[in-house]
Amino acid sequence: MKAKAIIFDLDGTLLESMHIWQEPVDRKRVAMRYKTEVVLKPGVLEFLQSLNQYQIPMILATATDREMMEPALHRNEIYDFFDTILTCKEVGESKLTPLIYHAALERLSSAGIKQQDVLIFEDAHYAIRTTTTANFRTVAIADEWVHLYGEQIPHKEIISLCEMYVEDYRKLSVTASGDGSVVLNKS
Repeated sequence: MKAKAIIFDLDGTLLESMHIWQEPVDRKRVAMRYKTEVVLKPGVLEFLQSLNQYQIPMILATATDREMMEPALHRNEIYDFFDTILTCKEVGESKLTPLIYHAALERLSSAGIKQQDVLIFEDAHYAIRTTTTANFRTVAIADEWVHLYGEQIPHKEIISLCEMYVEDYRKLSVTASGDGSVVLNKS
């Protein structure tokens, strides 16, 4: 599967963080956990390094407020991989609409990147439905905490909606394709 740019969700996609959102949510406690304990999913750092090696633009599109998640990005040393970071709060709509993804695409289009050249990595079923309904090429990321999002789409439907289903970043490889894009393969 080829891509010239990737838009990533954060929680449950790059970070092992969904467990900190269990009820009751205390924003101060959640913010402290982002700052001190939230870690990357296995293989994420190496995957981002591979994309960065091929100069693939990466945008973060997250529902988590910037002041909460940025400390985790810095502590896990992935902040600098992202050309842009967008939050639902900043764009004014949740991921029930594709606005955040279109805002990310707008940033990429200035570099001549078209929607069909972009992959979106998401774990939340409702967001995957949003991206695929808006004709974005989507990679579903497995996350054991996905039930916290509420709406559950059957696993088979999620797989059928997406171009790829990834259970482990360590099983993804990145190679150059020669046209400014990379090819992602799953072993």
